[in-house]
Amino acid sequence: MIPRQRRSFRRILLAAGLAALPSMAHAGDPSLYLEGGLGAKQGDFGSPTLSRLGLAYGTLGYASDRFDLSLSVPYLRLQTSGGGQDTTASGLGDVLVRGVRRLVPETESGFSLDGALAVKFPTADQAKGLGTGQLDLGGFLGLHQRWDRIQATLIGGWIQGQPGNALSNTATADGIYTAGLGLTYLTERGRYSAAYEARGAQYAGVPAPREASLGLFHMLTDRLALKGSFILGLNDGSPRTSVGLGVVYWPR
Repeated sequence: MIPRQRRSFRRILLAAGLAALPSMAHAGDPSLYLEGGLGAKQGDFGSPTLSRLGLAYGTLGYASDRFDLSLSVPYLRLQTSGGGQDTTASGLGDVLVRGVRRLVPETESGFSLDGALAVKFPTADQAKGLGTGQLDLGGFLGLHQRWDRIQATLIGGWIQGQPGNALSNTATADGIYTAGLGLTYLTERGRYSAAYEARGAQYAGVPAPREASLGLFHMLTDRLALKGSFILGLNDGSPRTSVGLGVVYWPR
């Protein structure tokens, strides 16, 4: 049986990957972009065993100020130690395809609405605890209200496992909700945000995840941007900490 920590990290990767909305921060004509980055997560999920997850990813996308389509491929390394366990697993993660569309362009009052769809393909090795082993789908809405340089965002959505199966073979639910509230400070070259996110519980005995996060997106040049994130888990359903750093490049 896969340890609870590995099952929990599979769920965290699934929910975080599906629910994250591309930034659509590069306005203008549709254009190709490339993104790459590194990340790390760690947590014990209320047990004596500490799990550490390192990841590297590459993304190919096509976007404008009205839509963002992308395909992301991660490589994962998961280590567990303590509580009688000392294991390491590494390999390809689950491939993720996402699309975001600006459903309502920003009005004179500052309101806008985004919709997103995501598909996670089971390319990771389930036996190693690196993926759910199933196709998963997600649908999300993001409501935004802007006041000059401040923007408030409310995001809600649902992640559904493959029909007839749970999100993994040890899960207790076929689907989970995700919801979040955030504030963003906008500048001419970037945006800086703070957010709170809640997701539904998937496994028996593991609390529903609750997290607080900080994020940044800053244009270094007209073709190159820096992305960063820090996430603090607020209960045993989430990793204790998560950090990420990436760069986005527009070839033209």
